[in-house]
Amino acid sequence: MQGETSVKKITRFEDAPEYQAFLERRAEMMEATDNHDPYFVVHDSPLSDTSVMDGKRVLNFGSYNYVGMSGRKEVSEAAKAAIDAYGTSASGSRLIAGEKTLTQTLEKEIARWKHTEDCLVLVSGFGTNQTFVGNFCGEGDLIVYDSLAHNSVWQGCQMSRAVCRPFPHNDAAALDRILSTRREKFGKVLIIIEGAYSMDGDIADVPAIVEVKKKYGCFLMVDEAHSSCVLGETGGGVDEYFHLAPGDIDIKMGTLSKGLGACGGYLAGPESIISFLRYSLPGFVFSVGISPALAAAALTSCRLLQQDPSIMARLHHNIAFFASEAKKRGLNICLAGETAVIPVLVGDDLAAYKLSNRLGEKGVFVPPAVFPAVPRDQARLRFCVISEHTDEEILTALDTLVETAKELDIQLPA
Repeated sequence: MQGETSVKKITRFEDAPEYQAFLERRAEMMEATDNHDPYFVVHDSPLSDTSVMDGKRVLNFGSYNYVGMSGRKEVSEAAKAAIDAYGTSASGSRLIAGEKTLTQTLEKEIARWKHTEDCLVLVSGFGTNQTFVGNFCGEGDLIVYDSLAHNSVWQGCQMSRAVCRPFPHNDAAALDRILSTRREKFGKVLIIIEGAYSMDGDIADVPAIVEVKKKYGCFLMVDEAHSSCVLGETGGGVDEYFHLAPGDIDIKMGTLSKGLGACGGYLAGPESIISFLRYSLPGFVFSVGISPALAAAALTSCRLLQQDPSIMARLHHNIAFFASEAKKRGLNICLAGETAVIPVLVGDDLAAYKLSNRLGEKGVFVPPAVFPAVPRDQARLRFCVISEHTDEEILTALDTLVETAKELDIQLPA
């Protein structure tokens, strides 16, 4: 018919343009690294300050095991005991048949730790963001999110029938300007930020965002994947760090998969919201519950953080020490310095690949972060500092990085 445009029929995925682009990019990476893929590196041990890679023990700076709970004796023993008591699986949706006293206890403990009325635990951190963001707001609502928010937030926005708009990173004034002209056009407005951002290592200006939220009558969600178990005396996150009031944040999202040494996600907030989600959130209602072993591990970790302040004190020392020593060596750590993710700027993607591989050969594992995870020409090595690292290990990693960059004739940005 007149006006119709012809579409190239794709019957083999190998002919899809996205696959062709993937092959081209992968070939470029493999050529630069002599066919040594810097990703999917196998570690056959817990990821603590060290790990076993290719049969050799290396210094590990690529782990989200921020407070050393994965592999810790008390945590492992709790997980084993839970398997003996409950089996290896929840074996059903919690709504129908998979509920466990253990999981309910975990939710109560997280709610207490996060200073909220209630909490809901789900099987996936990514899925927690995606299902909440995709379903809390609907037609006639607005979602405004930080431009550097995690991909799971963006995926949730794609699912939602709400109007979705980003605002410039960590810019409360820009958020205020957006809401000043748009707030009255919508029913619910959800503001989404992260507590700490995982590529630059900076902390959100939460108090300023809270002021805007209250000014315009909005809901505020904070993704604390990289701020809980990192900020605060007990790892409680931005609440402890900024001394916030319990109701300043409406939804505190977090993960069990990083500092708590397990796997899954949680939503902590007012009883009214959590009770509603417990019966209506698709990613919870239509999914199996987390395994008993994971629930027990996360519960034990959460309690240990509150009982032993020395754990967080060690992490905070290591973060400050790494940042200070990196700066002494003229390294650019972007906006980091108070969070466990401390990137060292490299610039060129291929240079980041080469550095990561060569460091691994020398016994220092640190993964590269490249486009599209970060902007073009802002590739970096993404060091993750944990409580178990020693000063000596940190100095060895930094000195090896500087030495290796010189060997490869890579000029690291100052």
